[in-house]
Parts: sequence; C-alpha cells; structure tokens
Amino acid sequence: MEGSSKAVVLHTIKYGETSVMLHCYTERFGLRSYVVKGARSKKKNKSFSMAMFQPLTQLELLFSTPKSTRLPILKSAKIIHPYATISTDVVKSSICIFLAEVFRSVLKEEEENQSLYRFLEHALIWIDTREQIANAHVFILIQLTKYLGFYPEMTHISQPYFDLENGQFTAQAHGSECVSGQEIEMLKSHLGTKFDNIDKISANAVQRKRLLRLLMRYYELHVQSFRPPKSLDILYEVFND
Repeated sequence: MEGSSKAVVLHTIKYGETSVMLHCYTERFGLRSYVVKGARSKKKNKSFSMAMFQPLTQLELLFSTPKSTRLPILKSAKIIHPYATISTDVVKSSICIFLAEVFRSVLKEEEENQSLYRFLEHALIWIDTREQIANAHVFILIQLTKYLGFYPEMTHISQPYFDLENGQFTAQAHGSECVSGQEIEMLKSHLGTKFDNIDKISANAVQRKRLLRLLMRYYELHVQSFRPPKSLDILYEVFND
C-alpha cells in the first residue's frame, strides 16, 4: 500500500548498517516513523541525503507499507519549504533545536490533526522569514498548548496569580504551583497575540528566561514524562549575549 503526506521532521535514529528510522509529524497521519533505506550509505548516487532529514525540515513524503512488516518504507522525499536563514542564523538555529526537542516530547498523537500541522508549518516559516524573533519560542510554546489541551483559561485573566496545575488565573494563591509577578504579566501579554505582533512585546533576556522556566514547569505538569530539553541552557546563553 502506498501513501503520501507532508511532514515535519522530528529526528532520525540509525537503523541497520546504512539506513535510518525517520520520525516525523505528518499532516495526514500525525506522528509517524519511516524506514529510509540507504540514507547513511557512502554511495554517491544514493536516493536520499541525510541533509534532507535535519530536525524541523518540511518534506513531501511518498511511502509504501509492505504487508509483511507493516513498517512504512520511504520511497521519495522532497523539501517543500527550503529555509533561507535558519541554518545560518545562530539565534534561529538555537530556537529551532530547542523547539525540535520539545516537539519530540509532546507530539504523540498518531492520527490526523491538520490544524496542529498547519500551526507547526506556519511557525517554522515565520521564524525563517522574520528578523525580530526573540519572543518566538515563548509564543510558540504558549500557542502549542491550544493543540495539546491545556491552553490557559482567560476568563479571569485580570487576576494576579496563575495556577499552573489548573491553567487558570486566580485572585489568591492556591498551593505551591500558583505564581504571580512579572513573568505572569508577560504570560498575559502573549495570550491572544498573533505572530505578527509578538515583536511588539517588550522583554529583556532575564524576563524571557523566567517566563520560559515557568512554561517548562507548566509543560511538566500537563505532559506525561516531559522534561526540559537539554538545549535549554544553550538557548539561555544565546539570549544572554
């Protein structure tokens, strides 16, 4: 059986002597894995180049699923949105390495979710084509919670505390996971904002770091087995320069 879909690459792992297992989030099937035969081969005329499978690359995939194994085999792959700046811009590449780790941890649905796929597609193109992207990763993390099911409840957004466990703003602190202060005001400034307006949100490196730490804790409370990515420290260093 053959099939096709657009996909965002999450990561690859070695598979056999010359192949890799490609893990993607696809437009038509959600989270999927494909065997890419010969991708690590040293042959000059091989069908696939590992450069095509860098994290967050956007591809058009054609695959077949043999009845004997039920493990999809990639037949062809084409880059559909070649990035112009992500690989050469240190800030953008650091943000994308971080986001790729987050996506690997939280994108678990093995079924179609086109609205989520379109969000990922748009977010990555936005990072690639814009210059002012210092708030991009924070905004994307917040917006992603819409699709994961724990976007902050905005009914009482004027209240000073945010309950991380319940995703609600409150008038008083209830338990150890209620937070107030500058990072909560920054969180509020991101809620309801669109991509084209996030560069208008004023924040320095320290403020952004505090909000990012809060969001990592928020994800830990709502996504099973989530741990802050290893690349988080690199991101902190990039924005401290």
